[in-house]
Amino acid sequence: VRVAERLGAQPGASIPVACGGWAETQGAYRLLAHEAVTWEQVLAPHWAYSVERMRGHPVVLCVQDSTELDSTAQPGIAGLGPLSYLRQHGLYVHPTLAVTPDGVPLGVLDAWMWTRDRETFGEDKRHWPIEAKESMRWIEGFERCAELAVTQPDTRLVYVADRESDIHEFMVRAQGHPQVDWLIRAAQDRKWAEGDTLWDRLAHAPVLGEVSFTLPNRPNRPSRPVVLTVRAERVTLHPKGGEPVTVTALRAREEAPPADVEPLDWRLLTHRSAETLVAAAELIQWYGTRWSIEVFFRIFKTGCRVEALQLSTLERLESALAWYLIIAWRIQSLTLLGRTTPAVSYTH
Repeated sequence: VRVAERLGAQPGASIPVACGGWAETQGAYRLLAHEAVTWEQVLAPHWAYSVERMRGHPVVLCVQDSTELDSTAQPGIAGLGPLSYLRQHGLYVHPTLAVTPDGVPLGVLDAWMWTRDRETFGEDKRHWPIEAKESMRWIEGFERCAELAVTQPDTRLVYVADRESDIHEFMVRAQGHPQVDWLIRAAQDRKWAEGDTLWDRLAHAPVLGEVSFTLPNRPNRPSRPVVLTVRAERVTLHPKGGEPVTVTALRAREEAPPADVEPLDWRLLTHRSAETLVAAAELIQWYGTRWSIEVFFRIFKTGCRVEALQLSTLERLESALAWYLIIAWRIQSLTLLGRTTPAVSYTH
């Protein structure tokens, strides 16, 4: 707890600077090196309290994504693997962030950390079983949400993810867990036996109406008003040799964007129905809230400077990263509270 408090007080500082003294720094390093300390154990109390914070909310979005941590500038860390190319090394972190539909982060529910194998790097993995692929992280994350949903009878959990989760095996397995909803962004222009494709079908799907909102500012992009035309259709995805899955395909497209601005065009898949504009607008709002995890990653990587950590082994680095996952959530949560309730004094 003391180490977490020191690191949280100066999240952008190195561990020695944050600890404030050589004896304290040695204690932190001994803790990281202890064989009984794992990153899962560091996160376990936070996981439990995140689940408690979810209670009382009618809907909680379980937002998942992966981020790459580049430690090439730290060559002394043993156990790291290649990233985009062999000379670049680091690891990947794949958390699940619990968020309310209006964007309040409730905590980290789950996380996966892994490195790529140098021996198989560059191999064609398309014919590997799904269990051997990195894509399995999305399925495992969903199954973790399904386990949590059983313990949250008064809260509807909604799994929300971006294009990387557009995996047929995921949608097949999700059919067996009706206790949790799912909403993902489509990446595959799947073909039908009739000859048309998912993109073709969505281009001519029935128009439900329009939704308007202000797109918040992001790095190198100011906020602006947006009007999206919403189309939706119930379709059955049936790949060759695969199990059929019936889903709602939804398209929200900006038909008249400002000049020199790329229009928003979201193609979404969900098992929920969207027969009305109200139902579709709710799904669009939920997907828009997915940006919360991008803010979380920016705090984790830039605010906490985790790619600058200098530790000797992967195991010690993972334990440190677990602390910073908690610290990043805390910074994000307090920042949001500071904006919505500026009169409140925050001392912890």
